[in-house]
Amino acid sequence: MEKMMIRWSEEAAAIARRHYRRTGKLEFKYANEAVTEADGEIENLLRLRIGEAFPDDLIVGEEFGGPAPGEISAESRVWQIDPIDGTLNYALGMPNYCISMALMQGEKVLAACIHQPATGDTFTALAGKGARLNGQIIGVHEDQNLDECIVSLQLKRQGRVMQNPQLLHDLSLAPLRLRRCGAVALELAWVAAGFCHVLVASFKGEIHSWDVAAGLLLIREAGGEVMDFQGRPYQMRGPEMLAGSPGVARQLTGLFPE
Repeated sequence: MEKMMIRWSEEAAAIARRHYRRTGKLEFKYANEAVTEADGEIENLLRLRIGEAFPDDLIVGEEFGGPAPGEISAESRVWQIDPIDGTLNYALGMPNYCISMALMQGEKVLAACIHQPATGDTFTALAGKGARLNGQIIGVHEDQNLDECIVSLQLKRQGRVMQNPQLLHDLSLAPLRLRRCGAVALELAWVAAGFCHVLVASFKGEIHSWDVAAGLLLIREAGGEVMDFQGRPYQMRGPEMLAGSPGVARQLTGLFPE
């Protein structure tokens, strides 16, 4: 499974690199999300490869959709695909974008692969077998000192953090070292690898499974935790998330009122 996902992601990356900085006029779809020709081409490729290897599995992708959560049985295996996460970065010619895929059964993520074409980095995880970067075992950051930690932010305009100036101020001053990448799947992979300590995500509505399923498995298999702003275990599609080093994430929960 892992080798297969790596092979598919490398094929997809070749498509992304072929279109990179050649995407033409910036275009947007629903919810003002950027979209390029490469998004559809990559999703079609991954749907083809998955269908060939696992014809009975279901597929849900950002570009072409699929069955809604309520239409999927707990026994069904479902692939969650984001052909290019960070499409706006990609369309602008910036390197912070990735290809993300995950296999789920019910609410459990069984396998994950996130590939960053610009660097060639491939992050993989299988449930119960650890997380890897380019084949080497990775783990979340061990430093628990909040004053020195690196926090990645994924904040949507209508999410709770951006709508609360005091909360945004408190969050900004707490760790002092903030980063905004603009590609949530890639940010989760970086947290799993210990590049930064924790991701804070604040959306208005649900966070789509294709955006985060792969990254959540990477975090957990790398020894991290994923929780909501009150420290409860994160429920898939919830609007708010703290993911990464357990000690740092739990310290950050103190910033968020009920």
